[in-house]
Amino acid sequence: MSNLVDQTEREAILNNEGNILVSASAGSGKTTIMVKKMAIELNKIKDHRTIAAITFTVKATNEIRKKASKLIKKPFSVMTNDSFIEKEVIRPFITDALGILYSGDYAVDYDDKYKFNDFSTGLEQLSKIKKLGSYNDNRFNFNFQIALTIIRGSQAAQEYIKSKYAVIFVDEYQDSDSDMHLFFMYLKNTLGLKLFIVGDAKQAIYLWRGAMSNIFEQLASENFNSFELVTNFRCHEEIENYANLYHNDKYYKAILGNVEHVIFKKNSRRNFIVEEFNELIGDELIDLNKEITIISNFNNDARRIAELLTNEGFDFAYIPRTPIDEGLPNGQLLKELALYCKNVAYTIYDFLENSNIDERNQTRYEVESIVSDLKKSETLSIEKMELILSKLAEYLGISISEDEILKFHDSVSNSIYEMAFQINEKKYKVMTVFSSKGLEFDQVISFSRYYRIYNNEHIHNHYVCITRAKEKFIMMIDDANYYNYFEQVIEKRGIKIVEQVVKCVD
Repeated sequence: MSNLVDQTEREAILNNEGNILVSASAGSGKTTIMVKKMAIELNKIKDHRTIAAITFTVKATNEIRKKASKLIKKPFSVMTNDSFIEKEVIRPFITDALGILYSGDYAVDYDDKYKFNDFSTGLEQLSKIKKLGSYNDNRFNFNFQIALTIIRGSQAAQEYIKSKYAVIFVDEYQDSDSDMHLFFMYLKNTLGLKLFIVGDAKQAIYLWRGAMSNIFEQLASENFNSFELVTNFRCHEEIENYANLYHNDKYYKAILGNVEHVIFKKNSRRNFIVEEFNELIGDELIDLNKEITIISNFNNDARRIAELLTNEGFDFAYIPRTPIDEGLPNGQLLKELALYCKNVAYTIYDFLENSNIDERNQTRYEVESIVSDLKKSETLSIEKMELILSKLAEYLGISISEDEILKFHDSVSNSIYEMAFQINEKKYKVMTVFSSKGLEFDQVISFSRYYRIYNNEHIHNHYVCITRAKEKFIMMIDDANYYNYFEQVIEKRGIKIVEQVVKCVD
């Protein structure tokens, strides 16, 4: 570990006493160091307070819990962003802040009929019909706007948060929108809570749904102690180096000798994937005994590639992005439930373990009695499915919105999503860059036409794509502009020998 280029940064993160901002590149062990810091902060606390770890998905909360279980013995909170503000701010303090019209329970529902254009309409809907909806424009986040309104207007809410939490850890901050940012800065600047923020601007691929493109620039004026993690424990150093060439230039390292793990297949033809795949095999550039994932950034392209290669005898599975993969508050729980519904090898034990639900016999029996009918998902009506999910939500003490129920029903009932729930059984896959985020594969193949980085487009998708590969990354050069831009980049760096950056084959 002492040879890591960022070892000093890692040690400083653990020793620093103030508000911390960590810019963590792909595969750099951000969750590991965050959990270590959580353990340190918990051990400092000598009163009744605790800490909270907040992230975007149930999957990420499960990863934090799993890593923390080996290191942390004291109780602490782990929640998604939406769960945190709903459980800790909106539900308990909305009446105190906004008045008696907002008393009583409400339902979270993101269906189109509950969308609106302005804050006052959203408030009126919440008070009159008890539906917490969302804006038509996804650049704005009603949940966080109302949470900020409540905590500003309720002294009780302020005192509660300050008395319960000493430090708030916020993961994947690059995916935050402006309203989330305002809320977290209020916790730091007005309530005096200490923040630990971690993220990677290079992986901000959700700008289309409201994430701020310049959020790390915004944080520069917020008096954080800033650190950067760049050592990539996932990718081969040649792959990491290629990603750094474009996306983290100061960490690019000159390599002596020829590169073997980053390959350009030049003069690639857009409609000749089968022939070119066979050429990669014939030239021993890919290993059929290892995992191969093709990242094709449009669903129709991905489906066609999988069909063509499967017809050639390679048994590629197209892994579609399902409606429940779209950043829903309970997305990971619903994904695990869909696996239980659709995959015969996935048992109730798997569902309980992967959803971090208590696995005692009584719990297993009770949960299975609620969800067992979902095994007949192809024939279940949406009304029956809604009843089952509502019972499960009540049992788990969570809120599953009508929009989430509709998307779950579509995901498990529509045959086009079938392969999304068989992913672990396939060695060869085709998927979009959005489906690949957070995953890693032995060998990755993609296509330069998807990344117009020479026009400053698709920058984040490009970085995510490259850094999914552990052992080999192959770019099919079917856009001459991509290669021309590559030549400009290496010329600017004074690199004379192309083979020290990529291996080019025809």
